[in-house]
Amino acid sequence: MQSTTIKNYNMEWNWSEFLGGTTIGYIVKEAISYWKKKNELKVNVAQTTRDIVEIFNIMKHCVSETHFNRFMIFVAEDSAGLIAVGKSIYATALYEWLNPEIEDTKSVISEVQRWRADAEYYEMFCQMLTNGSAELVTREMPVCKLKDLYVSCNVKTSKVFHLMTTKDNSKVFYCSVASSTTETSSPSDRLVIDSSVDKLIEIFRRHKKFY
Repeated sequence: MQSTTIKNYNMEWNWSEFLGGTTIGYIVKEAISYWKKKNELKVNVAQTTRDIVEIFNIMKHCVSETHFNRFMIFVAEDSAGLIAVGKSIYATALYEWLNPEIEDTKSVISEVQRWRADAEYYEMFCQMLTNGSAELVTREMPVCKLKDLYVSCNVKTSKVFHLMTTKDNSKVFYCSVASSTTETSSPSDRLVIDSSVDKLIEIFRRHKKFY
């Protein structure tokens, strides 16, 4: 009887020790994961600033090496929270670079701030998200807010590219290159534009964890 009691006690103690060890191990693992994620989300201000400078360098290079004289980067977001049916999308211009050699190229960044999308803008936006890009020729566009903006800026054509959608689907970053001199893009134009967009996508991919 005494031997049985000792044996049962030992078995019970070993099982408790196992559970305790598993719990402690889980807590340690979660703590390490928490601190790792916290450190990953620390903003390196110097690197972020360098990335912004690189964004402007990419835009500058693109407009100087192609027939497209305007490069803009936008963010689209919902009126509040997740982009969904029943809510409105607002577009805001974040960055802009113009080719100073093209006459009458005026800045529009101040005009595109919390710009509420209309039906035609939603159509362009959907095409961009579905295919990764959308191409617009101003004279072929129906009357809409975007066409009015293009006509006022003498834009003949534009290409719009998706850059990044945040993890919670509340924001979409995208860019456009526009030309006031041509309705078509040459192979050399497309090569430079595609390379520029790829570089921007990589930069925005690195910063996706902050959204």
